[in-house]
Amino acid sequence: MKWITIITFLIALFAHSQNTSSQLDLVDFQKAHVSITLDKTSNEVKGEILFDLKILQNTPSIFVDAKNLVAYQAFIDTKKVRVIYDGEKLVVEEPFSANDTLQLKILFTSYPSKAMYHIDADKDRLWDQVWTQGQGKYTSNWLPSIDDMNDKMIWSLSITAPVSKYVVANGHLVQVTDNKETKTWNYKMQKPMSTYLVALAVGDYKVKTDTSATGVPLEFYYYKGQESRVAATYQHSKEIFDFLEGVIDVAYPWQNYKQVPVKDFLYAGMENTGMTIFNDEFFTDELGVNDRSYVNVNAHELAHQWFGNLVTETESKHHWLQEGFASYYALLAEKNLYGNSYFQIQLYEYAESLNEQTASGNSTALLDAKANSLTFYQHGAWALHALEDKIGVSSFRESVTRYLNENKYKNVTTSSFMDVVAQVSKKDLTQFKSTWLTSEVFPTAEALRILRKQPVMEQYLQLAARRISTFEESYNSYLETLQKPVEIELVKEMVAQLSIHDTVKKYELLEQAAALNHIEVNQLIVLSTPNLNDNNRELISSMLQDASYVTRESVLFLLWNDASDKRTVLENTKAQWKEINSSLDMAWIVLALNSTGYSKEELLPLLTRLQSYTAAPYSTETRTAAFDYLINLDAMSQQNYRDLMHASLHHVWRFYENARGILKEQYKGESGKFFIKQAMSDFDNPSQQRLRKVLRIP
Repeated sequence: MKWITIITFLIALFAHSQNTSSQLDLVDFQKAHVSITLDKTSNEVKGEILFDLKILQNTPSIFVDAKNLVAYQAFIDTKKVRVIYDGEKLVVEEPFSANDTLQLKILFTSYPSKAMYHIDADKDRLWDQVWTQGQGKYTSNWLPSIDDMNDKMIWSLSITAPVSKYVVANGHLVQVTDNKETKTWNYKMQKPMSTYLVALAVGDYKVKTDTSATGVPLEFYYYKGQESRVAATYQHSKEIFDFLEGVIDVAYPWQNYKQVPVKDFLYAGMENTGMTIFNDEFFTDELGVNDRSYVNVNAHELAHQWFGNLVTETESKHHWLQEGFASYYALLAEKNLYGNSYFQIQLYEYAESLNEQTASGNSTALLDAKANSLTFYQHGAWALHALEDKIGVSSFRESVTRYLNENKYKNVTTSSFMDVVAQVSKKDLTQFKSTWLTSEVFPTAEALRILRKQPVMEQYLQLAARRISTFEESYNSYLETLQKPVEIELVKEMVAQLSIHDTVKKYELLEQAAALNHIEVNQLIVLSTPNLNDNNRELISSMLQDASYVTRESVLFLLWNDASDKRTVLENTKAQWKEINSSLDMAWIVLALNSTGYSKEELLPLLTRLQSYTAAPYSTETRTAAFDYLINLDAMSQQNYRDLMHASLHHVWRFYENARGILKEQYKGESGKFFIKQAMSDFDNPSQQRLRKVLRIP
């Protein structure tokens, strides 16, 4: 009976621990000291984590969130203690007494299936890069920790990695120890943060440094050999930092600020505490930055250092306090860079998207925990803009500053913010809350009323109304749009409208628009041109050297399609370009493969170069485009099929979903089925099982 009683008690205790999502009333995890070693040939993570904690109430157990563990031991101070592990939590069984302060040490080995990604770009079975992504509650996939974002700790991280790699993590770099074949990098935080914001990136990095206006160290990371991209990618970083710190009027809360590009990131960027990790598709040269600007991502993730990191939501229904604020302050940073008309048009486009969502019946209240990103981000930004309109700029800024100062390093709800706003503004906010926070529909009419207060928006809306007018009815409006002082956003709207008109007079307007020498205007002119004619040939040809790969590629297609001697066009354009990216190179190759005048000996290396773009070293965007080109050319090689199968197992869902669609379609054909079956033996058993499941092969 005695053993049955004990077993029954343990089962009940374990079940209780599994069903307990929070233990905040039982224990306070105050500090976490992490020491890990990254294996150079696998995704093994081995190490220990030491928690300093305080027991708040008598309890027979506490738990730590942990997944993917293959080995573990736990110690209270120096005493080894019993733990129960179910693949989700480590439950530590010990009679804990209120007010006890102690240390919990966990030795562990994990093989993370998510949250920590090992990138082997050259498939040599040695990873080239490691990075983490902890949001929402994913850090416990590689590190025993606390998923509850309401339990904040002061972290220090010691990471041992191959000697050739540079390790970046949260906090101040205290020391680097050379161990011959490895190096150990020690980082230390000073203020508490939620576990999901713990981050590291390991790779072939170098760093450029700067200092903000208030003395905060700024660190801009780049890949070895790519220093030339630093100036373009980070061109506005210091200005954005200084602007946000000034407009928020709360000192940047962390020791330093780092920005680190990583390969094949899951999203555009992530606001880890003091350390933004961003997709290296934004890490680009002076032309590429005009096609894919890092500015909005840059400003959004930096704003999170206050909104999300300094003050953190208590639960998902208040997620707009993070994403809505970050989206709005990113827009304010862009307003500072690009002007008020840009800012207003962005708000208008947000409102258009939100109105469409309402019309489709898919909208939810901003305070709905199940709201989608469009609601949390764009609707959240609009709610703040509407609030500023209601209480005034001065009261709005004072409210935000007080809200942050009163709740720093704490967790917050919407009431935490709105109560401060009510105190500062002394206004009744009942109707505002009903309209912007709890209504299930986006208040389009109210948003339009606010926008119409801006003269530039009255001009824009009047011009936008011309979308259904004839060219003759719109002509005078177009002429007015080109009068000084010119509003670029209005010119862009005019160019978009001109694409639907077929009249000689429109080309005079396009000439005047192009004379503004604005990159985005030129992009629109070229992208909205279906073909060349005597009226636009000279204008479009003049844009072949524009500082935009997108513009150059579009001009190339138009010139090639218009020419009788296509080889001459291709050779002349290539001779004019000093810079070329993968997208432009692939486009050029595909046109060459479809041109007469090239011998088989000339075309073979071009095809081989195109086929190489499906390989892992290239971005998911480049690989996707390469697969599409090769499928259309019916030119997939055995290696391309291997690459496609690897792509189907990738961690970025948009990429692998597209790859799986292509793989399944190719498997329907005889040649595709042959190549796929031939390549299957190159994969390990778990990968083969996943591929067979995708293809529905028994």
